[in-house]
Amino acid sequence: MKLRVTTDFGNSKTKMRINGERIDQPSVIKRVHSPQPVSETDIEKNIANLLDELSVNIVSPSLKRSGFFSVGQHANLDALKSENMNIKLGRKSKHDIPVVMNLSLTAAQAVKQYYNKNKKLPEKIEVQGTLSGAIPASEYTSEIAKEFEERFLGNEEFPIVHVVIVYVGSQSVTVTIKYTHAKITQEGIPALYALLEADDSILNKFKELYQNEPKRFSMTQRDFLSLKGLGVDIGAGTTEYIHSRGINPVLQNCHGEKRGVGHAAEEATKLLESELNGHLKINRQRFDEIMQDPLNNYHDLAQKFMSEAQYGEANKILEDVQERYSTIGGDIDFMMVFGGGSITFEEDLYPALIEFSEDIKCMILWIPKEFAIDMNLDGLEILHTKVFFPGVA
Repeated sequence: MKLRVTTDFGNSKTKMRINGERIDQPSVIKRVHSPQPVSETDIEKNIANLLDELSVNIVSPSLKRSGFFSVGQHANLDALKSENMNIKLGRKSKHDIPVVMNLSLTAAQAVKQYYNKNKKLPEKIEVQGTLSGAIPASEYTSEIAKEFEERFLGNEEFPIVHVVIVYVGSQSVTVTIKYTHAKITQEGIPALYALLEADDSILNKFKELYQNEPKRFSMTQRDFLSLKGLGVDIGAGTTEYIHSRGINPVLQNCHGEKRGVGHAAEEATKLLESELNGHLKINRQRFDEIMQDPLNNYHDLAQKFMSEAQYGEANKILEDVQERYSTIGGDIDFMMVFGGGSITFEEDLYPALIEFSEDIKCMILWIPKEFAIDMNLDGLEILHTKVFFPGVA
């Protein structure tokens, strides 16, 4: 089975497209000693819920220790024993979680695709894959990117075959994954390609903002190709500041800071735990679930504390943008703001950035929420097929 894999290695969520189909799971794993007990015997239901109830056994030289894992939503059920990315330390390319998430979800999707086509489970599936991904600009160098690529590929002398046993109810499927090509770039750059390929509605907020300025109002995505930009990619653990000329990054001016929704959520989580006198211990992914569930007992408190925390985090991002503008020497025609954090921080950050942009005679391209989350993932898909591996993927 051949799979085209693009992965946004997010601190809060791992988002992927596998042969164009989008999947995502919380970036959380839990090491276990054996497969989890089976409660459902209907194979159709187990396949339908496979990603949300994912248990695997991975054997790979790319991991510090191979073994059994609960992955994603399944691991998040036990917040005290699960592992997530330490957003204060970063070093995403060195951590096992991105590799475990990628291999587990790729293997699970291979099982789902096989079953949906053949209506039965095989004993073994052999996957040949091509992979594109991105890591934060704050830790990106060509050497680090190559090392991360080799965690999936191996090298010419010692290519790697990863073995993932996927548990489907009481049955299991052994999936071998061999990546034949892998390319890791830096976050923010793929978004420029996503901008060019998106439909016109990606400029809706831009046109609303500049509706009384005919020259700007009439602009299309292609017009940004001739301009100098600062991409502001707000994630969970990092915010990337990508200086570009057209679609070409100015690498020495690309920078990242440990800012984002995850930092605000961690601060809000501490406030919530303190409010409950230490009786509640949760990670930021569990906090996100409380925020998204209006029926949860702690929903209103969580929203209150998150509002306080995100205001402070938005101000830090604004200061970063102002400093980057000064450092780059004003070599910017527009600022493009995107990423999941742009939705969270819009109320606090958007008006402040508009005010700043008016001071420096610069345009703001705030990406609408229906595009913002997947700009990197969509751009990686374009880069994968048209730039990195044309004719291969």
